[in-house]
Amino acid sequence: MQHQHPPPLSANDASDDALEKASNDMGSLFSGFFGGIELLRGQDTVAAAGPDVNATIASISSNLWTPRVERIEDDSAITLKAHLPNVPASQIHVNTDTPGRLKIFGECNSQVVYERGVDRVTERQLGQFEKDIPLPPSACIDQMTTALCGPNVVIRIPKF
Repeated sequence: MQHQHPPPLSANDASDDALEKASNDMGSLFSGFFGGIELLRGQDTVAAAGPDVNATIASISSNLWTPRVERIEDDSAITLKAHLPNVPASQIHVNTDTPGRLKIFGECNSQVVYERGVDRVTERQLGQFEKDIPLPPSACIDQMTTALCGPNVVIRIPKF
């Protein structure tokens, strides 16, 4: 009895295997992330008297978003530009109670509805955000100015 070897793999077979492995890996990644949210939704339907599942999901989502803050510093001042799209000015707060630190925080609760014919999609952004920024000892917090420029909050802190 002769031992037969399988035919060699072609380049297409190798790329198909790599594509299938990548697809499986991405599927596992998304299942792990979205499966956790679906599990929360499932628990909410089982225990209707339990906590609000949308609030729980919003709480998880808020941990996934931190605003971008651009920092420009020279000898005379520190300028911070926080990009906060869809956050109303009334929900943006700046705190300087902790020496040597500036905290930008707030809450986003926006909704956009897209309609095309009979199709309707509602997109919501919910949750709190917080950004803690260290400041040098030379920062003059009492002379700080803030301005809202479109979706950006610009904070200027002179230095002595």
